[in-house]
Amino acid sequence: MTLWFSLLIPLLGAFAVLACRQPRAAVRAALGIGALEVLTLGRAVWAIRAEGVLQSGRYLRADGLTAFFLINIGLIFTLVLAYSVGYLRHIPHGRFSSARWFFALVFLLLFTMLGVYLSANLGMMWIAVETTTLASALLVGFYNTEGAVEAGWKYLILCTVGIAFALFGTITLYLAAIRSGMPADNALDWAALMNWAPQMSGARELLKLAFVFVAVGYGTKIGFVPMHSWLPDAHAEAPSPVSALLSAVLLNCALYALLRIDAITARAIGSGFSHTLLLALGTLSVVVAAFLMVVQNDLKRLLAYSSIEHMGIVAIGVGLGGSLGLYGALLHTFNHSLAKTLLFFTAGHVRERFGTLRMDQIRGMVRSLPWTSVALIIGSLAVVGMPPFGLFVSEFVILTAAFTQAHYVLAILLLAAISVVFGAMLQHFQGMLCGEPPPMGARAKALFTDVAAMTACAACLLVLGLRIPVVFTNLLHGAMAVLQ
Repeated sequence: MTLWFSLLIPLLGAFAVLACRQPRAAVRAALGIGALEVLTLGRAVWAIRAEGVLQSGRYLRADGLTAFFLINIGLIFTLVLAYSVGYLRHIPHGRFSSARWFFALVFLLLFTMLGVYLSANLGMMWIAVETTTLASALLVGFYNTEGAVEAGWKYLILCTVGIAFALFGTITLYLAAIRSGMPADNALDWAALMNWAPQMSGARELLKLAFVFVAVGYGTKIGFVPMHSWLPDAHAEAPSPVSALLSAVLLNCALYALLRIDAITARAIGSGFSHTLLLALGTLSVVVAAFLMVVQNDLKRLLAYSSIEHMGIVAIGVGLGGSLGLYGALLHTFNHSLAKTLLFFTAGHVRERFGTLRMDQIRGMVRSLPWTSVALIIGSLAVVGMPPFGLFVSEFVILTAAFTQAHYVLAILLLAAISVVFGAMLQHFQGMLCGEPPPMGARAKALFTDVAAMTACAACLLVLGLRIPVVFTNLLHGAMAVLQ
């Protein structure tokens, strides 16, 4: 029942928070329900580690890969809830701009994302990915301004079209399984497909076609170039805690679905075709995003292109394959989630203080926002892969895999792109931090929950950069074992 409880708590919690009429009651209810959900997710991870696989009927299943991503979503969700308590004091009031609507939509998004992670059936997983789009589109347009509504519609339309490609790929995979003699009742069950995959080698062309459509479809949701255009607009217009959820958790949901299908394809016809495609998409995303970061003027759009770059790095790690490539890719997803959460939290404070996210209008942060400036410096150093933070380790592992496999051109391109990103961050943030700040207006002080959330992100990045805990390493190896 642990899997069912993990799904039902956020769904029922959304209605419970929406029923609260007072903002304080909604916040308290959200924190209580969130704490219960995090404990339930922790119990699920513990059970997976003890039993290997949790199965509930034909449609809910969790294994080592699920456990790794559940830790990610549980941690980021906790940080977002804590940060949102202070952030919601400053949102403009509108028809839906209230604490109860905000937390209700966040819980609804959490329900849909958990549906992706806990799906045993590829068809059900596709449905869950599509529902994440519907839930998160409302949060993208939460401010109900012209720009927010436009970004929400753009996100909804582009990702829905992309997910339609993923549906076609899923159907093609189903057809390949049927033609190879697999019983129709199990032809979308992931565990059954993994066991049957060696017998699907005769449907090589169908499997290749299926993976192309799946890579384009789920790649749209991940933000791979050239299907990325929705992502900068959505991040720029969404509330900062929502941007953190989109970048740190939602992109990982689509990546999770792609990893599941890549594992089937690689076992059936070898990893050459699928991994080559991932290397191409990853390299294109890294290079294009790196140069686009140079010309950005909006802080959150800059961070959005950084997300595209890092998801490209993850795709390169998966495409390289082997123990090093896969280890680096999974570790990078976790590190990127923490770093981007920290940076979007700082963006929220910057917007509150300066009333804008245009970097050419932000000056003197060191004087006016000293603690936020420290968080921005730590987050920017982490996100560009500087030691001693976690992203340095994961990027180093991926680069080592590239050099080990003699992908020298790829490694050089990756190093060049990382250098461009470092220069872009230095150029933009130097101007923001230095100079004379504008006159200080009345502003509320940062709450303890804000500081605690940002400190937790920085501390985790430092720990994962200095010495990865044994428990976390075991989770990583458990996730890798599922895919290999």
